[in-house]
Amino acid sequence: MKTVHRFGAAAAALSAVLAAGVQGSAPAAAVGLPEDVAAWQRTGQPDKLMVLRPRSVSLLSHGVVVRQLYPGTPSVSLGWLAANAGREWIGSEPGRPSTVRIRTAVLLAPDTILRIDDRTKKVLLTAGKTAKSGTWISGSRAALDVDSTTLASVTEDGSSPAPASAPGRPYLSMGAGGRMDFRNATVSGFGRIGSSATADQSGVTWARGSTGSATRTTFQDNHTGLRLAGSQNVSLKNVTATGAVEDGIVLKGDRGTKASGLTAESNGRTGIALGGTDHRTLNGLSTRDNDGAGIKATLQRGLRLNNPASHFDMGGGIDLASCRQCVVHKAAVESSSRAAVRVSGSDSTVSVREPELTGHNGSEPGILLAEGIGGATVSGGSLSGFDRGIGITGSRVRIERTSLSANRTGIAIGGGADRVALRDVRVDGGETGVLVSGATRHITLNGVRVSEASRKGLASSSPGLKVTGGALSGGTTAVDLGASARLENVSIGSSHRGMHLAEGVRASGKSLDVLAERQGIDADARSLLDLTDSRVRAPVALDGDGEVKRHGKTEVSLPPFPWLGFAALVALALAVVLQTLHHVRHRGTPRPKVAGHVENTA
Repeated sequence: MKTVHRFGAAAAALSAVLAAGVQGSAPAAAVGLPEDVAAWQRTGQPDKLMVLRPRSVSLLSHGVVVRQLYPGTPSVSLGWLAANAGREWIGSEPGRPSTVRIRTAVLLAPDTILRIDDRTKKVLLTAGKTAKSGTWISGSRAALDVDSTTLASVTEDGSSPAPASAPGRPYLSMGAGGRMDFRNATVSGFGRIGSSATADQSGVTWARGSTGSATRTTFQDNHTGLRLAGSQNVSLKNVTATGAVEDGIVLKGDRGTKASGLTAESNGRTGIALGGTDHRTLNGLSTRDNDGAGIKATLQRGLRLNNPASHFDMGGGIDLASCRQCVVHKAAVESSSRAAVRVSGSDSTVSVREPELTGHNGSEPGILLAEGIGGATVSGGSLSGFDRGIGITGSRVRIERTSLSANRTGIAIGGGADRVALRDVRVDGGETGVLVSGATRHITLNGVRVSEASRKGLASSSPGLKVTGGALSGGTTAVDLGASARLENVSIGSSHRGMHLAEGVRASGKSLDVLAERQGIDADARSLLDLTDSRVRAPVALDGDGEVKRHGKTEVSLPPFPWLGFAALVALALAVVLQTLHHVRHRGTPRPKVAGHVENTA
């Protein structure tokens, strides 16, 4: 009789479960409890946890299953959960049926799908006062689909957006085999901080082995805007990250990412951070007003950035560190403080092609090629408005066909730079065209043209400097040599002093054409200049206590007579003479008389 009674009780319980399943919920005494509790322990033991499994939903409070729902399908909408879970878990806000409030962490078990669509215009996720009381949506081998809605964090009472310091701020994360998609959505105020927070809790994360997309979506005021960390084949199109506490967009170790129209604005660190992925091409990245660099790339090979744009990012425009065989093509950068383009790090090899870089208030510098890099090439493009247009302390550097204007110093080569070549470079305006310090070696200039520099065209203390072709001028001195140099086929002019040799310097010049307003060549004591087949024209052609040796067809003469200026002086003098003769001729002529009845004679 006892056995029959037990079977009868079990049958009654099963009937109750089946009846409840038809209505969408059942008591906690059902199936699957061990795996639900294990999931609760594995996810940090949140105060409330909702576990979505194929055809069932478990609700756990402090690790105890208190209720189960049976949607009858692996694909569940947030609207269905709001209608069936109860407002203490997920429910519509009073008087606002299209606004849903989530008060529980949500775990998507394998083979489940959670859909959030435009029937829920706004989704509010509660930020708890502790990490365990906070909310999140996470899973692996599952899917989260968000379409045409806004997800935002709020305080526990729902009265205001959750502060960035709230330890229980919500986050979204998809793990291995999972998929997360956003279309026409906004995700605001997500991501946790603190020593206990992990990288996948930083905001919105596609973790290792996950995939998905974001299209026409904004991630704002998150801890990190969005992060791809080891993901595969994620598509990002017309995505904006703004107001993040740290980085706006992070692409790290991801594979097969397709990205276009990425924008990062007003983030607390880097706008767009790239790393750990080789042979990646990204088009049309745009950054503005970030506290760090606009775009920062680290530890990768074969990166290509096409048409990146950076506007007034405080940490500089584009920062490439330990980036090998990387290309930056047609970068447009407006910089207000730090380098517009910076290349640093061991073995970095970078090509910067056709940049358009603009500095403001003497930004420093336009392009910085730092010491220790493996090599760099800058070709084409223009730079203007910087303290230094291009600063070079690294080795194996080539600058070709680049135009620099209105920079305080056009190109500064210093540090331990070695094997630096400037070819067909034009420098206009500023104080100094090209400045080369004494610790550098193997510096060559070929076809370099410097004009309208207010102080010096070329100032070099680098032993063995070689200058071939081109034209150099400066308001004070066109060429100032503090170390040995060899110049050939160079035009030197439009300066008070054509060339100056510091004490003890030995240099040679072949086929030089020196034209100066005062001194042609000024050689200090114990200096020596060998001139071959050259011409020096100045009121004082050769000056100083040094020695200038002339070879071949070298000519030393006065500058050409300024006939136009002379003609102007003659015309002016003639006008003065004619005016004087006019006054002399009419000096004795009596003044006309005025009739007596005229009173106003002014």
